[in-house]
Amino acid sequence: MTESENTNTNTADVVIVGGGIIGCLTAFYLSRRGLSSVVIEADGIASGASGTSAGWLTPYSHENDPAMLALSPATLLLHAQLHEILPNMTGIDHGYQPDPYLRCAVTEGGIAELRAFQSQRASEGVPMEWLSGEEARAMSPWITANIIGALRSDNEPTVDSYRLTMSAFQAAEMGGARMILGRVVGLISSGDGIVSGIRMENGSEVHGGAVVLAMGPWSGAAAEWLDHPVPITPQRGELVYLAAAGEGDGPELDIGLNIVEDGGSILPKRLSDTIVAASKEYVGFDRSTTTGARDELLINAARLSSRIETASISGQTACLRPISADGRAYVGLVPGWDAVYLATGHSGEGIHYGPVTADAIAGLISDGRCEHDIAPLSPARTSTTNV
Repeated sequence: MTESENTNTNTADVVIVGGGIIGCLTAFYLSRRGLSSVVIEADGIASGASGTSAGWLTPYSHENDPAMLALSPATLLLHAQLHEILPNMTGIDHGYQPDPYLRCAVTEGGIAELRAFQSQRASEGVPMEWLSGEEARAMSPWITANIIGALRSDNEPTVDSYRLTMSAFQAAEMGGARMILGRVVGLISSGDGIVSGIRMENGSEVHGGAVVLAMGPWSGAAAEWLDHPVPITPQRGELVYLAAAGEGDGPELDIGLNIVEDGGSILPKRLSDTIVAASKEYVGFDRSTTTGARDELLINAARLSSRIETASISGQTACLRPISADGRAYVGLVPGWDAVYLATGHSGEGIHYGPVTADAIAGLISDGRCEHDIAPLSPARTSTTNV
């Protein structure tokens, strides 16, 4: 059910601001705990990064923060569970795909970087297999002759992020969740940190006993409402889509590829065209696509595979990622408030960490605790000195 913000008043157990992956999964996990929610979204479900993400379930695309990495096994388990649960509830296949992933090197410096990466992952209990260039090329004819070594990972699946987000919200709707289209401009509070809902741009109100702020790169706007810093910077990420493999359309790509020297990736998708990812640009809230990013992505990808040069480009997208001040997401209760929770700042890993974040927030709201160690992610770590 979708409502406009013209409704004068609405009430639910929990008000969720943001209709991306974290907001929708929070609504879903709350419904599993018997709590109702209203999702407030300015543009539409999955209208931001959650709708145009590459959908790569990896914790290694940003800062490799230890506190975040510690949550990766739990979120991967939750993703596997969602793969079983959501399609049965909604009928939506969200493209969960546990294919292998190769990080490749073309220089000795790249080899050293991969070896260090392998050692660090082994120390965390995540073994990865070393491959020579020949062994890597034996896995896929896509890989060029200049690859001299690679590291194989078997635990970084992909999903269709738009379908996953839509499926999560539809499942939440089945449990009583609703959505209201409109913009939030503030919190309703008696002034002593006790929240009772949110105010909409047109003056209407939505009431609830708890508020979850899952606003992605727009989360910084909440600092004024909270009287607490929310240091989030938007980062634009652009993707290019390939409709054909080139070279006579040969075998389809069935493994993800990355070149460690510049970070470019080629990701096969079961339900969409192959993705070439991804740029990292600081341009404010500009979500336009650029020829510069497209050309750079394709040049980097061509170092991985000569098929890129003859492939057919089917599209290009851009989204905004929420980058925190210290590379670690903000998840948990906001200081000075009885029931306002932040869930933002996951950089380009929001789809990956979406389930564990949403499950943690739902647990805190329903039970006052959660099964995941999110203490290092507490919003209390921010202060006016580090904005």
